[in-house]
Amino acid sequence: MGGGLLETNNQLERFTKNKKSKKLTYSIIGILVIIGSITLFKTYAFFEEKKEFNVLKGTIPEFSQEDIQISFTIDGEKGNQFPDKTSRYVGKTVTCEKKVEASWNNETWGLEIINSHQQKRINCSVEFKTISEFSEAKLGDYVSYTPSKTNYEITSDLTGYNTVQTINPSELNLWRIIRKNSDGSIEMVSEYISNEAISFYGKEGYKNLVASLNTIAKQYETEGITIDSRSFGYRNQTQNLTELSCISGNSNCLESQGGGDAVHSVEHDVELVLKALGRITAKNPSQDELRPYFLASRYYDTINYLIRYVASNGVIYLLSMAGAIHGESTISLAFRPIVILKSNIDATGKGLKENSWKIN
Repeated sequence: MGGGLLETNNQLERFTKNKKSKKLTYSIIGILVIIGSITLFKTYAFFEEKKEFNVLKGTIPEFSQEDIQISFTIDGEKGNQFPDKTSRYVGKTVTCEKKVEASWNNETWGLEIINSHQQKRINCSVEFKTISEFSEAKLGDYVSYTPSKTNYEITSDLTGYNTVQTINPSELNLWRIIRKNSDGSIEMVSEYISNEAISFYGKEGYKNLVASLNTIAKQYETEGITIDSRSFGYRNQTQNLTELSCISGNSNCLESQGGGDAVHSVEHDVELVLKALGRITAKNPSQDELRPYFLASRYYDTINYLIRYVASNGVIYLLSMAGAIHGESTISLAFRPIVILKSNIDATGKGLKENSWKIN
């Protein structure tokens, strides 16, 4: 009987040990599963984070990869795969929380912090846009663009002429590319000149010529499409003259005194147009005839105040508006504008005259 009780006790002890051993084993397995899951999650998260933050490497010295999170949209839609530099996208705007200011550099393909305001752990969203085929347009390509304004009155205070004159900016709807700028903007000259001639008179016309021609050029702009404009021939010379104090016989008087342009148009727009188009002559759209037109450029020859213009044969000539010989006279010529398109404009076409790039 004693032997039976001892055997029972031994069996009970073995059962208890096995039970404890199994519980310990299960516990260890459970712990290992938890550790493995955590490790796997962290590894995946780290991989995703590294994949996401590759675009930030070396561009944000104030922030570590753990400090900033990036989201993005492509053409207004939330993206699935972050675009790379070889894709047909450009970064346009960056919006960050906590008033952090940042921008996107398309050359380095990464964020650039402008002002962190000492913030850490922020979220930023990058807006990407599809690059238009128009970005591949070439010099000389034809562009179909119609200015939004259909009527503009040129008052006498602009020209010195005694009546109000009217032009129709929207009549000029075919343009040629003459320069592509590094910021993506594109400069275009009108293929045609205005149907209506614009008249300037005497000393007042001479003083106001450049500024007034640029004022007229602004009527050919369209909100959301263009960012600037100028008259053919303008290159940062004095726009408005307040006086004409050049002394007869002195050809060295200052530009501000009416002495003509320090740097005139032949060194700028004429060269651009000749390179892109091979000519500076232009026709009017209604009669399809070569006509003379204004250059935004003055000249002084010691006795007369003169302006430059492009003749119908493509030669640049001078005409006197005021002076010792001719007195005060009226000059009536056509007008030719240049407009600058904003960057990343959408357009379809081939750039040919019969299949031009169509903007609006």
